[in-house]
Amino acid sequence: MKKHFFFFLSAITFLSSCSKENSNSSSAIHLFHEEYYSVNILPSLNNFKAAIEKQITLTEDFKTNTTQENFTLLQTQWVNCASTFSKTRVYNVVDVKSLYYDIIIYNFPAKPSFIESNILEKTTFNTDYVSNSSTVSKGLAAMEYLLYNENGTKNSLTLLQEDTFRVNYLLAITKENLRQINLLIDFWEQGYKDTFKNYKSLSCIENARCLAFNQLINIIDIIRVTKIGKPAGLEKTPNTDVELLEAYRSKSSLKLIQSSLEEIQNAYALSSVNFANIVDEISDSSEISTEINNSFNTVFNNIDAIDIDLYTAISNGDKSVETLYNSLFDLIKYFSVDAASTLSVNVLPTDNDGD
Repeated sequence: MKKHFFFFLSAITFLSSCSKENSNSSSAIHLFHEEYYSVNILPSLNNFKAAIEKQITLTEDFKTNTTQENFTLLQTQWVNCASTFSKTRVYNVVDVKSLYYDIIIYNFPAKPSFIESNILEKTTFNTDYVSNSSTVSKGLAAMEYLLYNENGTKNSLTLLQEDTFRVNYLLAITKENLRQINLLIDFWEQGYKDTFKNYKSLSCIENARCLAFNQLINIIDIIRVTKIGKPAGLEKTPNTDVELLEAYRSKSSLKLIQSSLEEIQNAYALSSVNFANIVDEISDSSEISTEINNSFNTVFNNIDAIDIDLYTAISNGDKSVETLYNSLFDLIKYFSVDAASTLSVNVLPTDNDGD
């Protein structure tokens, strides 16, 4: 009986918020539907597009002149690409996720044997070839492998200098990432942005606020479980496996985690179109948003407390990793219980085996 009563109250609250939106075009709810895409989602996608375009230019420069300096620029830009892509995942709502752009662009961990087998074919690595290749042999993960892998006595630079097909493969999979982000932007621009804006149903799968907020929850849980817990032996088994980390070869795992969390904080509170304004407007209080802000501060302080890369921290048994992992429980609780209840959104099952 209590369960039915809870859903009855949720429905009343939701309908009340919809009524507020319809009667007040300046409400935070109305603003969310009208501008969440243009203010938050599109800039994030464009930032990644710009980063991958620069990566292509740097790869072409390296192909012409395979110097250490050009190689270092490539490595640095890869981290920039991965960081900007980490922010786009925050907006990978269900309808978008079903098209697998995120998996094609960055499916980790990479499969070195697949990558090496492809390179050994010494063929023309064009769009047809790359688009039909396994997701674990292309994308950002394969790019990281080619730029940061140590193979016996030969490092990544030497391997690329000795094999033009290896450089061609790197360039081809980078260009494929650009093709995929262009397809994703086209998907939004050619109709889905309007569909998303008009999603106002009581059903979560057809309600923009519910879908968008659930994705924030989903990414926090993926970070907690998949990107920290499992590699650090904090999920179901005490055994650590640092090669499950995202971007462990470049030692940038923690940077990518922070990048995603920063974008979640932006979407919740810092952007001009955010969820905190809606929560505060509905509850007529800033209490929940203040608690969430404090929780973010704790998480970021715990990230800063890990003064080495995550791979080394886990390998050394650094207790700061578990502290960070535990602090994400509080953050996700505020999102999935307090804020979700205020927003009257149903929390969908979390897919913490992927993004």
